[in-house]
Amino acid sequence: MQLSKRLQRIADYVCPGDRIIDVGTDHAYIPIWLLLNDIVAEATATDIRSGPLERARLDAEHYGVSSRLRLVQCDGLSLCTPESVDTIIMAGMGGETISGILTQAPWAKRKRLVLQPQTKQAELRAFLAGNGYTITDAALSYDTGRIYLIWLVTAGEMPPFPGVEDALLRHRDPLLQPFLEDQIKRMRKRLRGLESAVRPDETRVDALRGELSQLEEIYHEVIRWQA
Repeated sequence: MQLSKRLQRIADYVCPGDRIIDVGTDHAYIPIWLLLNDIVAEATATDIRSGPLERARLDAEHYGVSSRLRLVQCDGLSLCTPESVDTIIMAGMGGETISGILTQAPWAKRKRLVLQPQTKQAELRAFLAGNGYTITDAALSYDTGRIYLIWLVTAGEMPPFPGVEDALLRHRDPLLQPFLEDQIKRMRKRLRGLESAVRPDETRVDALRGELSQLEEIYHEVIRWQA
């Protein structure tokens, strides 16, 4: 079984021996791969819909790991318990959905989280910072024509912006330049929107200008070490 580049990068964050929960699992490719490679001894896959869980059941039977994969139909982590997991994976869903799931399961703060927000990354980072989480590492993966951002999250104090980009810079991630170009483009668009408001929120405008300046500094540093 071979994972896509995105899923493989997510799976790489799982520590050997961990008990995992893959939330919104779809085909359960990540837990099945981890079980097949004896990285984990047991795993749980959840989804709010029955269709994905049926696909996951068939895949688990095909690869011979059914006895070690628990399938749960529930909303987020609502039918899961803290005692059953070390690492929680939430990938391929919006940042607002991830925030909602964590709000309903405050015990998740005691676990390692591997998050791959599909959208609303800035909003999710703000939620994490405001609720006692910190991003301890970050990685990028290019798959299906786009760059995906993956975070390793634990309890703690979030470093000031742009801590995540600093982590990627330390790794000298080869995807950091195009990732930053996209982030800077999006941030400039947001800034223009705030500045053109009838009554601009000067505090937010100033903060966004500062964030943009920091991102541009990191971008220029990336250009220097890639030269």
